[in-house]
Amino acid sequence: MNEHVIEAETEADSEGAPKWYLVRTKTNEERIAHHHLSGLAAEVLLPLLRVRVRRWGRMVDSVGPLFPSYLFALFDYDRQCARVSFTRGVREIVRFGLRPAEVARWIVDEIKDRCAAGPIELAPPRYSPGEPVRVVDGPLRGFEGVFQHHLSGAERVAILLSAMGAVRAVMPARMIAPIT
Repeated sequence: MNEHVIEAETEADSEGAPKWYLVRTKTNEERIAHHHLSGLAAEVLLPLLRVRVRRWGRMVDSVGPLFPSYLFALFDYDRQCARVSFTRGVREIVRFGLRPAEVARWIVDEIKDRCAAGPIELAPPRYSPGEPVRVVDGPLRGFEGVFQHHLSGAERVAILLSAMGAVRAVMPARMIAPIT
């Protein structure tokens, strides 16, 4: 077992056909739900993510769930739905209407492969505050500015547009490029 992916395996139920389901946990109780589901489900997967966070004024590594408040469990829904639903730490089995959210095995296998070397680590942000950038797409294409900071991870950014008297603009990160 990889210590960086919390996973539990037991023998699959030969009578039923266990499938992977998405399970929503109570806030910050992913590990508790994982622990209690480990004795019930054929397999439980809680993929982990390593991030750098600021704590008490210092940047430190922190390991937490890749999908906060969610984990994956392999079980026979018809036979074990109630027991899984009322397991300590579990809020609910995710559903689409009346149907439980079944997760394709290949998706779970892909997540396991990506976590095989340890917690998933995201690439560091591409730009640094104060770095000169150029808008390369969208209605502000061609304008130059100064990178301010990332918003929502690396997907959105805030820049100060020089030509407009340092007006703050928010846009997708793909719309800017460093000035070379």
